[in-house]
Amino acid sequence: MFEPSEFFQFLQRPQYNVVERKETHLLGTAIKIYLVTFLFLGLGNIIIITILQAFLTLPIDETLEVPASLNEHLFTYFILVAIIAPILEEVIFRLSLIIEPVNIALSISTVCALISHKLFSGIFPIIFFLLIFILIYKIVLANKSDFITFWNRNFKYIFYFLSIMFGLVHVSNYKFAGSIQYLVAPLLIFPQLALGFILSFTRLYYKEGFLICIIIHCLMNLITVSVFLLHNYHL
Repeated sequence: MFEPSEFFQFLQRPQYNVVERKETHLLGTAIKIYLVTFLFLGLGNIIIITILQAFLTLPIDETLEVPASLNEHLFTYFILVAIIAPILEEVIFRLSLIIEPVNIALSISTVCALISHKLFSGIFPIIFFLLIFILIYKIVLANKSDFITFWNRNFKYIFYFLSIMFGLVHVSNYKFAGSIQYLVAPLLIFPQLALGFILSFTRLYYKEGFLICIIIHCLMNLITVSVFLLHNYHL
């Protein structure tokens, strides 16, 4: 597993390909990083929530709220939360950290497809995904050297942007009742912000970093949603 000193040193000055990507045991490394991350972020989150609750009413956490349409399809809900959602998030926020035409195309087209899914039904999001993927893939492939140069020059900002955005999208998990509650939003999503940086570094540190990130992310969601369903639905 990577050394904390390497992680924090990299965070100070992220550079593309500055870390020699390492070979490792895929599942074993993923489980180790998951356990350490779960322990420290879980403990940190408990402390933060406990302190905040002493001073104000916190926004409602709707992270695991089951949509009405899936109340009778809890297994489908489980698969969506524990497997599909983590894979999609890793494709969006981690895959394109390594500059390849297919990586950039998949990341951007997945975002576009998810947005179109909110607006349109049927097969349109799939068609939109394919069109955007082909377009972006060809653009990046034709200008790959320029993209690599851009990545090298601006990688610090790309790394920070994707890591922070991963945390910020989880603000939507909360239902805010007043403006003062928005002030504590960065503290509420601290675990996701920290996880975003950890997974981004993991993606770059190991040769199979993307798969390791998917396993870690799936494990986190799987354990959380399993406990939620067992507690609330007495499965």
